[in-house]
Amino acid sequence: AHCSYSLDVSGGWYDAGDHGKYVVNGGISVWTLFNQYERALHLAGSAGDLGDGKMLIPERGNGVPDILDEARWELDFMLRMQVPKGKKQAGMVHHKMHDAGWTPLGMPPHLDPKQRYLANPSTAATLNLAAVAAQGARLWSKLDPAYSAKCLTAAERAWAAAKRHPDVYAPTGADGGGGPYDDTDVSDEFYWAAAELFITTGAAEYLEFMKASP
Repeated sequence: AHCSYSLDVSGGWYDAGDHGKYVVNGGISVWTLFNQYERALHLAGSAGDLGDGKMLIPERGNGVPDILDEARWELDFMLRMQVPKGKKQAGMVHHKMHDAGWTPLGMPPHLDPKQRYLANPSTAATLNLAAVAAQGARLWSKLDPAYSAKCLTAAERAWAAAKRHPDVYAPTGADGGGGPYDDTDVSDEFYWAAAELFITTGAAEYLEFMKASP
């Protein structure tokens, strides 16, 4: 379905050999990096191995652990995929972004000639953003308080939107230029998002949701 707006969804990681970017794939990838760092904080001597200047990335030397800088590159893309306020399904997150048709393998992204488009929002993508943005909010709380607040606002908007639209699923099957990455059981994503939001906020709503989950 066509929407009445366009979004700048630059940044982030391409999924594979094509030029698609997918929120549900990005979510678990961001979480893996964030979680590696968060666990390292509790293991003696480990966090320094992931610190500033350890990775050959453009952001090295900025006073922020490189692993968090790299994860933020994808999280920023995910934040851009959220439906703006005032629009239908506001707070939901577009499932993916990719070309209208497949491009040849090996083509650099900056030479890609095809039109790119946003897929419809999905509950799964929305909950992926809710989870990793909530996690990002606590990891960035001292490093960049303004960014931390932005992440938490987005996470809470996404959670509320998912509660309003709990069964909006991505279409099955390929649709030209990208994979479906569909899922019709998002109970695990709901639990994951609630857990991350509870760890960050301590709010009873999320604890009660987890307790009620099978």
